[in-house]
Amino acid sequence: MYAMYSYLLEELSRAVGARLLIQFDYSGENYIVEPHLVGVNHHNQDCLCAWFDSKKAPGNTAAGWRCFLFSNMENVKLLDDRFCKKRPGYDPYNSSMNRIYYRI
Repeated sequence: MYAMYSYLLEELSRAVGARLLIQFDYSGENYIVEPHLVGVNHHNQDCLCAWFDSKKAPGNTAAGWRCFLFSNMENVKLLDDRFCKKRPGYDPYNSSMNRIYYRI
């Protein structure tokens, strides 16, 4: 389990730094997101804070910010597509995090 999280942390941090879109399955849905921050929340869970838009979100999910727990992410792929700007409301010092590993 630890090796998987270590690999995931490395890959997601690389995606944040390069501003690469990420695709993954989460709780039975497929997401394509713009990763902005990787860290540990107040429950000591590794997570990704990312922006998704309604065109790339599953079902009727509205565009916006969401934190995804590493433990629920499957089939993670870094895509060749990049995003170029920080999204509205981005907080690089996210108060929901105990520790931040990597951020834009």
